[in-house]
Amino acid sequence: MRKVFAFFRSREVCCLGATVLLVASAYYLLYSVSHTAQGSAAVSVTAPAPDPSVQNERRAFFEAAKVYGRAGCGDLALAELTAKHAIRTGLPASVIAAKVAIESACNPLAVSYKGAVGLTQVMPRVWASEYGDFRAVNLFNPDQNMSVGTDILSKLVKKHGLRGGLQRYLGTGPTDGHSTPNSYADRVMKLAGGEVKGKP
Repeated sequence: MRKVFAFFRSREVCCLGATVLLVASAYYLLYSVSHTAQGSAAVSVTAPAPDPSVQNERRAFFEAAKVYGRAGCGDLALAELTAKHAIRTGLPASVIAAKVAIESACNPLAVSYKGAVGLTQVMPRVWASEYGDFRAVNLFNPDQNMSVGTDILSKLVKKHGLRGGLQRYLGTGPTDGHSTPNSYADRVMKLAGGEVKGKP
């Protein structure tokens, strides 16, 4: 009889221990889930705001990439370079990209029969005095060429507006605007697309 009682007694203790272990495990699980959720909420609340400069760079990059995609020339590096100079000068990235595509077909080694050089087809003989005969500038270097070309266009745009600046560009410098046909500005604006609608 004692052996039977001892047997049931041991089973009872065993079941009780298992129950306690089960309850403890459930409590630990609930505690962990609760604190994980709280931690996640804290991270989402304290997450830093997006950097506006990074957002502007991304926007300019995608504008340039879309234009190069439509033109069928250029690559990621050229889109990044275009975004860099768009932010630096304040010119629309889509306009710079369209100009590069039309002027040189995105070829940094392009040279026209008139002597215009590089991505933005800068005319060295026109701008030599302003850039020290280009002794310190390599117009076959994509970054340096785009820096010069966007500087020139930026000055013309500030003085004559976007369309007027494009009419006076064509790599020839500050003219009266009649040497560049309206069709050139129209072609650039059309390729640039909806990003520049409404611009004068």
